[in-house]
Amino acid sequence: MKKWILFSALVFSAHSIAADVDLKSNMKQMKVEFKQAVESTTTVEMQQALSEFKSLIQSSKQGEYPPEKQDLYMEGFDRLLVTVDQVQQDLDSKGLEAARTSLKQLDDLREEYHDKRNPSIWSKIFG
Repeated sequence: MKKWILFSALVFSAHSIAADVDLKSNMKQMKVEFKQAVESTTTVEMQQALSEFKSLIQSSKQGEYPPEKQDLYMEGFDRLLVTVDQVQQDLDSKGLEAARTSLKQLDDLREEYHDKRNPSIWSKIFG
């Protein structure tokens, strides 16, 4: 019986932690980290910003979202992670300027998924 109670408490606490992800706060911090990456003057600075950016994405993936948007959010987070990995590879192999150019892909994904999450009335009417 004690094991069952302990197990139930553990599952409940894990569920509560997952539900407590503040996506709005994470997104604001992601914006800050993105800006720091773009404005970085050294590889180390960009690596730190990208690392924090990636950590925020992974944290955001732990949240619970409306069922009708769950798949969209997870797809967006996964695409962001792949793109951050690509930017980090570019930074390691090609240098700061190449990585800075690759950051444009992150901004493009931001625009794409913000539009998908909150489509305009015009896109709803005209497709």
